[in-house]
Formats: sequence, C-alpha cells, structure tokens
Amino acid sequence: MKEKLQHTPEGLFTLMRRHPYLLTILLCGLLLPFGLADRANITAVSCIYLGVVLGAISVAAVFVFHLGRNRSEKLLLSGIMLACITASMLTIGFVKNKAFAIAIIALIVAAAAVLFIRFNYQINDTLIIAVLIALGIAIRFVYVLYTGVVDRQHDVGDFTSTIGHAGYIKYWYENGLKLPDFDVRSYWQYYHPPFHHWTMAALLKLLTMLGVSFDKASEAIQILPMLYSSLTMIVSYRVFRMVKLKGNPLIAAMAIICFHPTFIIFAGSFNNDMLLMLFMMAAILWGLRWYREPVMRNIIPLALCIGLGMMTKLSGWMVAPAVAFVFLIVLIKNIKKPLKYIGQFAVFGIICVPLGLWWQVRNLLKFHIPLTYVPDLGSNSVMYSGNMPLAQRLFSFGNGQLDFVYGSITFVGAPYNEYNPTLGLFKTAMFDECANSINDVHFPQIHVTGPILFWISVVLFLISFVCFIVSMIRKSDSMNGIERLYFSITFAVILVSYYLFCFAYPLSCTYNIRYAMPLIPLCAMGLALVLQRSESSQKPIATWLRRAMYALCAAFCCMSYVVYTQVAATM
Repeated sequence: MKEKLQHTPEGLFTLMRRHPYLLTILLCGLLLPFGLADRANITAVSCIYLGVVLGAISVAAVFVFHLGRNRSEKLLLSGIMLACITASMLTIGFVKNKAFAIAIIALIVAAAAVLFIRFNYQINDTLIIAVLIALGIAIRFVYVLYTGVVDRQHDVGDFTSTIGHAGYIKYWYENGLKLPDFDVRSYWQYYHPPFHHWTMAALLKLLTMLGVSFDKASEAIQILPMLYSSLTMIVSYRVFRMVKLKGNPLIAAMAIICFHPTFIIFAGSFNNDMLLMLFMMAAILWGLRWYREPVMRNIIPLALCIGLGMMTKLSGWMVAPAVAFVFLIVLIKNIKKPLKYIGQFAVFGIICVPLGLWWQVRNLLKFHIPLTYVPDLGSNSVMYSGNMPLAQRLFSFGNGQLDFVYGSITFVGAPYNEYNPTLGLFKTAMFDECANSINDVHFPQIHVTGPILFWISVVLFLISFVCFIVSMIRKSDSMNGIERLYFSITFAVILVSYYLFCFAYPLSCTYNIRYAMPLIPLCAMGLALVLQRSESSQKPIATWLRRAMYALCAAFCCMSYVVYTQVAATM
C-alpha cells in the first residue's frame, strides 16, 4: 500500500521515497540552464536563475510541508534559506573557481539541513540517504562543470571531426534517424548500437533549436550521462531495499554508490558506458522483481531494460544469463501450468531480441560485420601487453606497479603500460586511465590524498568482495537460494567476461572498470548484507568490526569527495 502524501514534514520524506526518479530528473533539468554543464558559461544571469528557482522551491517546501510549528517559524526559516541561497549565488558568481565553490557550498548546505532536521524532527534513513544522493548529484555536477568534450574521455574525439563518439553523435544530429549507408567499421566507434548517441543527438538538436550555439550545446549534453549516473544511485537503492537492507548497512552501501569515483567520472563521459550501467542495474532490479512476482507488468520493463541496454552497448547481454536462470526456475516450478509463463517469455523475446540485436543483425546482413565485432588495435599498439607471460599478467603485483596508483599508459608519460587486469580494476575505479585520468601528474595537489583514497578503496573492495561471496553462500532472511544464485551468476558473468575480454584484447586501455561497473553495487550490497547480519551480535569483537567497517566506508566517501573537490580547486 502506498503511503499517503501528507502536508507534513514526514510527507516530504514520503515524496522522496515515492518519486525519486522524477525528482532526480527534475533536479538535473533545473541544473542544465545553470552554465549548460560548463563552468565557463556560469554568468550572473545563470546565478540569478538558479537562485530564484531554488528560492521558490525552498519556500514552497516550507509552507506546503509545514517545516515550522507556526507562521513565524515558517517565515523565519524561509528568510534564512533565501539569505543562504543569495549568499551562495553571490559566492559562485564572484569567485573565479566556480566548480570548487559549488562543491563546498553543497557540503555546507547538506550539513545544515541535517542539523536543522536533527534538532526539529526525527532523523531517519530516508533523510540521510536523500542527503547522500543530493551530495552525490552535487559532486557529479561539479565534475561535469570542469570536464569538457576533450577532457578525460574514452574514444570521444571532438565535435569538429567525424570520428569517435562525438563524431557519431554529430552524425545522428545531422542526419536524424537515417541509418548509415556505409560500413560502420570505416568510422571509429560507429560500430556501437546507437541508442545512447540518439539521446545525446536529440538533446543537442533541441538545444540548438532553442538558440544555444552548437559549441555550447555540445558541452551541455553532458548533463545526460550525469543524469544516468544520478539515476543509477536510485536504482541501486531499489535493489538494496529489495534484499531488505535497512539502517546503517543500507546507508553504508548507498554512501559507497553516491561517492564512488567511477560514477563521478562517468557522469562526465560522452560515451555510452554510464547509460549501459543504468540499464544493467535496472535489469537486475526488474529480474528480481519478476522472480518474486512473475507477471506481465514486471517482465515488460525487464525486457525493455535488457533490450535497450544492448541497444546502448552490446555488453548489456551480461545480465541475461541470470535472468534466463530465474526464467527456467519459475517454469520448472510451474511445469504443470506452463502456458502463462511461456506467453510471458514470448512477449519478453518479442520486445528484447529486436531491440537488442537489430543493429548487429543489420550490419551483418548489409556489411558482413560479425555480430560481436570489436575493433582490435593489434600487437603493434603501444599499449599491447600480450607478449608478456599470462601468469605475470595475472599474478604479478610487484615491479613498482603499485608505486603509481593511477592507470598506467606510457605514451602519455606514465612509467609503464598497465598489464595486470586486477590492478587495472582497482586503479581505474578511482582515477580512470592515465590517458584520461585524475592523477598527481596532472593534478599535483592530490599527491597525498590520491594514494590514500586508492589504498582505502583496495581494502574496502577486497573486504566487500569477500562479504559478497559470504552473503551469497550463507542462508539469510533477505534472499532465498535462487535469489542468491541470481546475484551470483550476474556477478560471475560480469567478472569472468571482464577477464576474458582482457585476454582477448591485451591492451592497457582494456583493463578498465568501465567494462565491469555493476560489480561495484553488488560488492556494496554484499558488504551491507554481512553488516546487517552482524547487527544481531552483541559480542565486543563484532561491534568493533562493524565500527571499523563503517569508519572505512566513511573514510572512503570523504576522501573521494575531497579528491574530486581538490581537482575542482585548480580548474
């Protein structure tokens, strides 16, 4: 039963719970005119715009949800909020480093909001998670403001050429939905399915139609990957709630997702990785929902998520084996009355298969392009490491590899070419590739904080990895055996696929977390499940271990925010 949306402070929390997707889309939409996703476009007019919008929303919230015991308190609170918003906009307008100012102001506002509610109302999980998500959106927006088309991107190029993801977006911008009449292998990155590029091109077209110059509009469409990254936080929250996480374990898991550098970095990326991540997490969510309630209204969104995920990037297939597993289990359980489920599977196939494969099938028939085509840079690439023994690539962690904690590629000045896929995961999860990355060569100010963040993340991930395995093996009240196998298959397919990809294409640019991003929320979930199970134990060692893990999560989140704010301080 849905909670009734009352005009009380609790009603505001109910609104957040019931419409998180809509509120996130609205917030990102309101931020778009403020600088058009580029700090260089933040003017006095844009500050006035955002100040007026935030002021109107704040005052409306005070009076609609009665954030004050009487009229005088409401007026006082409204006045304080308007004064703070005005001071914030003046600060952003006058300081040179606007992205840095936004990061600091967001932190102050979040702290003030928590303190206000702490002294006037009851603190609950919804409030804390809402603040974490808001701060997560803020640091993503800050990163987007100081990241342009040619800054720390993957295979993007720029909008002045016809190649790369930027050229591919420009193609659709100029040609509408006209499919290429040429072999897509002849243009770098055009082999990708087009859904992400369509959405980027559509927003680009809309903005230019509204009078925004092409150069500014091409920067502004970066708001879409930021939106996808922000929505991934919401979808992850839904997955965590489906496995009955609550309290401090839920908050810890959400904090990891909100402040994980991978999702900050790819919020500013023009390529298709972040949208793929959103669809994969949504497919994991709807697959679990369908298993628990195998009806048509649940299988249709599942089919759309997988189909659109594959129409974004073919590797969206990686959630399909686990989904096929639960399909089979449900069919076996209902083998005496199978027609209802066979009908659902038929609808699933009718939606998912054409969406997911039409691009590859067209290119196969028209240009004889293999269905699983991926460009191979070959052994002549400066990033090639296939000539090294496999055992060394897999099990070597010495030889100075950890002296440089950033993804290493020699042609951009790094000390050596990354060749260990495992270290590639750890390094790129925090800083991306050296060719694109946040590192202390480009940003000396993180010479101390960068390695601290890296080593905290290594410890946190290793513990979380073990916790995921433990939580999938042990029986629990939150999931049955089939559901644990569902998550285990998803995790295994993604991890094994990543290593197989690294073996097939042994290049430094291949060893990147972007090919295995769903592992992050799954590990966070595993950690939280173990923490939640331990909550029932009052043994001193269990208490101290919990405190240590919460402290580690807090340190990770704080250091991530610090590092990416430090970088903003110099941009």
